[in-house]
Amino acid sequence: MNLQSAKEILQKNSIYHSEGIILHKPSVIGYEKKFRWRWFATQMNTFIVITDFGEEEITPSLLQHHLKESFDLAQKKYSGWPRGFQSGIGVISILISSQIHEEAKEYCRKLKSGKKWAGFSIPVAYNPETE
Repeated sequence: MNLQSAKEILQKNSIYHSEGIILHKPSVIGYEKKFRWRWFATQMNTFIVITDFGEEEITPSLLQHHLKESFDLAQKKYSGWPRGFQSGIGVISILISSQIHEEAKEYCRKLKSGKKWAGFSIPVAYNPETE
């Protein structure tokens, strides 16, 4: 997967997307808003932030910085009901690289992302060579 294939996947799934810059790297930002009665009439605003780091090694520190910038971007772009009032933000932060440190893999497995007020973020490290 690269940024172009990420755009195609988002488009295929009818997910609105745009381009942006996260940590000085070109990124694709997907956005989807869903409302479900079974979620106790809650609206979930999901942002999918995909950044290609090429050969740069993904470390837990880089994951944390990407999560923070992605969540900050989601807060800026969010519009709708007041957050926390039957509304939340979810951010899926995807970093693409052919070099992923073992500690970064463990960080993603244990979902050490921290919860936010009426929101959450999920880190994903993806190596296109090994999938």
